[in-house]
Amino acid sequence: MSRVEGLRANSSQFTLEGEPFRILGGSIHYFRVPRAYWEDRLLKMKACGLNTLTTYVPWNLHEPERGTFNFQDQLDLKAYLSLAAAMGLWVILRPGPYICAEWDLGGLPSWLLQDKGMQLRTTYPGFVDAVNLYFDKLISLIKPLMFEEGGPIIAVQVENEYGSYAKDENYMPYIKNCLESRGIKELLLTSDNWEGLRYGGMEGGNDDNSKNNKPSETVFRGYPMLS
Repeated sequence: MSRVEGLRANSSQFTLEGEPFRILGGSIHYFRVPRAYWEDRLLKMKACGLNTLTTYVPWNLHEPERGTFNFQDQLDLKAYLSLAAAMGLWVILRPGPYICAEWDLGGLPSWLLQDKGMQLRTTYPGFVDAVNLYFDKLISLIKPLMFEEGGPIIAVQVENEYGSYAKDENYMPYIKNCLESRGIKELLLTSDNWEGLRYGGMEGGNDDNSKNNKPSETVFRGYPMLS
C-alpha cells in the first residue's frame, strides 16, 4: 500500500494527505516499558485522545557492541511501531543518533569512546563510520513502516537538540543525508529550544515553537520543530 502525500508543513497548519491535520502527540519509549505493557500503555494514550506516538531509538541498546545488533524482544522496534499502527496511532520517530532522553551518553554507545580521539556528534571519521553502520541496519528495518509505504511513520527527527551543542556545522547536513540517502522521504524535523534553533537547524521548513507561538519567519534555519 502506497500513499500520495504525507505530512506537510507548507502553511500555517500541518496537512496529511492534503487535509488539515492536528498533531496530538505523546511519548512512550518502548525501551522503558516492559513489552507486556506496550499494548496497555498505547491504549491509554489512545483513550486520552492522542493521535500520534513519538519515541526515541536508543543506539546503545540496539548496538551494545560494535557490529552486534539487537532488535528482538524488548527492543523489537518494528513490533512496537506496528502495534501503534494497529491502534490507529501515527508515529514521529526520533532515531538520533544522539537522543538525550536522560539516557546514558544520550543513547550513544560507550564503545565509541574506545577511540581516544573520538569527537562525538561531529563529522569525525570514526563517528561517521559508526553512524553509517548503525543507520544501515536501523533504516532497513523501519523503512517499510514509513507513511509512503503504508506505515504509521509520518515524520522523522534529525538528531536532537543539536543547537545546544553545535560543534560542527557539517554535522546536521550529514545526518539529514544519512536519512534521505537511505530512502527516508517523510517530513524531517528538528528539536531545539529557541536559542538553539539558530545553531542546530537546517534550511527549509517552519519552526512551530517561537516565542509568540507563530510560524517563524525565515530568520531561523530549521525544519518544523518538535518541542
